[in-house]
Amino acid sequence: MEKKAIYKIVLAGDGGVGKSTLLATKTSGKFSYCSKITIGIDFNCFLVENSEKSLSFLVYDLGGQKRFHFLHDAYLKGTKGAIILYDSTRIKTFENVPHWINLMLNENAEMPIILVGAKIDLVQPEDIQLYHLKWEKLKLVIPGFENIVAHTFISSKDLIGLDELFATLLDQFEVSQACYVQ
Repeated sequence: MEKKAIYKIVLAGDGGVGKSTLLATKTSGKFSYCSKITIGIDFNCFLVENSEKSLSFLVYDLGGQKRFHFLHDAYLKGTKGAIILYDSTRIKTFENVPHWINLMLNENAEMPIILVGAKIDLVQPEDIQLYHLKWEKLKLVIPGFENIVAHTFISSKDLIGLDELFATLLDQFEVSQACYVQ
């Protein structure tokens, strides 16, 4: 039986930013208007590949509401990469990004992180530009911004940026660094 390379990835961010919708859309290939709150933790596994490598991502979706924060440390163990989402329609979720970055870096100081503005189908282009500017200002004052390998925008509803998001994360890893299972 062949061993499979697996990377543990975490989706993090405030409640309601679109983590579960991203994961469901990525795994099913279609958007669903029915969404429910993640009770604590959810996960899914799928293959991400390019012309050079193929890795399975075991993706943990952390419930973003404060009542689930006590669970996070237990599920962060062994995490190799993170995707931190904020809702492009709610500025407060962007303001909480430093909390999520610190949480990830406390687990693994070398962890590559992708910052993602979700729900771009609901905002104007000037809003996206505003978030680019806000990120440029924020990274001057928070530690760990060097670990942010990309700041991108997605729409799970319109299937914009989902494959590219995981391809960018795939580029950060070497097959030799993965965990292996049979």
